[in-house]
Parts: sequence; C-alpha cells; structure tokens
Amino acid sequence: MAVLFSAVTLTADKNQVEFLAAGIPRDADDLEGWTAYEDFMDGLASEQEVSVHVEAYLYGDGETFKATPEEVAYFKIRSDADEKFLNDHCDNIEDTDFTIQWSPDELYGVEPEL
Repeated sequence: MAVLFSAVTLTADKNQVEFLAAGIPRDADDLEGWTAYEDFMDGLASEQEVSVHVEAYLYGDGETFKATPEEVAYFKIRSDADEKFLNDHCDNIEDTDFTIQWSPDELYGVEPEL
C-alpha cells in the first residue's frame, strides 16, 4: 500500500507556513479543514494573493491510497523527528503551484449566521 500526501507551503507577503495534507491539493477547496491552512488564512487582514506550493509524496509501494488525517499526523511526527524523512523515505511524485485570491470578506468553511 502506498500512502499519498503532500507538503504544502503557503506564502503571502512576508508570512509563510508549511504543513502536511492528504492527497494532492490543487485549489483552496482541497485545503479547507486543515488547521494550518485555516489559521494562516484567518491571520490575513487585507486582500492579497496567497501563493501555494505543493510537493506530493508517496510512502510505501503498491496500490495508492489518499492519506487519512491520522496518517498525515504520523508523517508530521516523523518529519519533525527527522528532517530528511521526506527525501529519504518517501518518493516525490509531483510538484505543483497555484494561487488563491484572498479577501477577508470571503468565508472559508464558515456558514453565515441568519
């Protein structure tokens, strides 16, 4: 079994955050629900462009499955303990970049109150 996950880097002005996420995020919808993403976006006070860099990895061999949140947490622990974990134990299968046009007026995962 091969587990698919990604290292994600968000950059806006001088702010940057790196985190792991399941699968291969290709737009803002794929990042919603990940705490690091939500916290980063909540911290942006003005309208701006957010650059997203994604490095997709496979851990293991065989049929590919999207990582569960628990598996992502495990890979985070491993990469925190060993800075070479991703390079030494995982296969980088794809890199991708996209941008998110952020406006503080936008609601990411929040339903308006009536």
